[in-house]
Amino acid sequence: MKILMTGITGLVGAAFTTALLREHPSFQVVSLCRGFCGESGQSRAEKILRMQCEFDGKPETADDILSRVTIVEGTLGNLPAEAMAKEGPFDTFFHCAADVNLGKDLEGKTYATNFGGTQAALALAKSVNVPTFHYVSTAYVAGKTVGRVMEDDMPAVDFNNSYEKSKFDAEKLVRESGFAYTIYRPAIVVGRRSDGVVRKPLAFYRLLEFLGQVKRLTCSKAGISPKGPFSTTLRIQAGATDKVYFVPIDYVQEAITALFQQPVNNQAYHITGESPLSTHQIENSICRVLRLDGTTVNGGPVAETMDNKLMARFLGDLFPYFSSDIVFDQSNVRKALGDKILDWEYGQKGLEILIRSFYKDYFPNVEWLQTLANAPLDREPHC
Repeated sequence: MKILMTGITGLVGAAFTTALLREHPSFQVVSLCRGFCGESGQSRAEKILRMQCEFDGKPETADDILSRVTIVEGTLGNLPAEAMAKEGPFDTFFHCAADVNLGKDLEGKTYATNFGGTQAALALAKSVNVPTFHYVSTAYVAGKTVGRVMEDDMPAVDFNNSYEKSKFDAEKLVRESGFAYTIYRPAIVVGRRSDGVVRKPLAFYRLLEFLGQVKRLTCSKAGISPKGPFSTTLRIQAGATDKVYFVPIDYVQEAITALFQQPVNNQAYHITGESPLSTHQIENSICRVLRLDGTTVNGGPVAETMDNKLMARFLGDLFPYFSSDIVFDQSNVRKALGDKILDWEYGQKGLEILIRSFYKDYFPNVEWLQTLANAPLDREPHC
């Protein structure tokens, strides 16, 4: 099988590529990839796929995988269709490239990349005559919907940001394209189940970085060590029982790779798991690791302190994902892959391991964070 692809250097795209090619020694991938900061797309893809093989615990497979990956330099906005077509014929198209900016899209870049890029990918797929189209969407095409969302439904009428709207409209394009399609809808991708490690921290990790900085600065002003407990007035505006769907990258990798090999029958799949965390669990986990006292989840009005204003300014785009009453149905995943693949739960302990691994890996020279990240897990929460 030869797969035409976009998004090979992304968190999900790289994980999918290495898993699939490792499992199928005859498969090949031809992917679009752009250069960045003077580095060619070829160099970027090779470096990231090697990193992914190491992340997978199988660095020895990198050379074989890279021998079956062909990179075509270019972007979705300036698609080198002729150069990509020359690498055919292809058996299917896997479109994974996206802009995952959750903030304000004042210049329309996120919408143009996600919606316009999907238009371009579908046009290319038609020009090279592939019979099937695979699209990595997001569970949050559900927008501000409340309650249970079925995998083949698109109930949203209102959205939290341009990202959600762009993915919703792009998904509609795929559904109406005439191709036989499979749509994958991951939730908030975080570190793997075993040790919480993630190759590329996104979204939620900004909250961890922000809270670490707040503690460092406030303790510095107070003249005390950030290693000890500290009281703050920070408030996350969300209900304590609201649910947040964190999904570990190794489950995303496993599920999408397995579903890709199922018959393509115009279905969507929620790659979300069935064990969302409550915002109270998230609050407790962060407080336990950082030894914060006073950071709370609050469904009511939030006091306009300087810390809360800064949190709203830098993290406001994340707040809707901490105050959601949505439930993602898993019927299609369960029918296609069976119950066993859903037999996992991240839980509060798993989340604490994730938080610790982030501070260990991305702040290795911050001594006080290393001390807290390596402290015993059984300490009582300070919230």
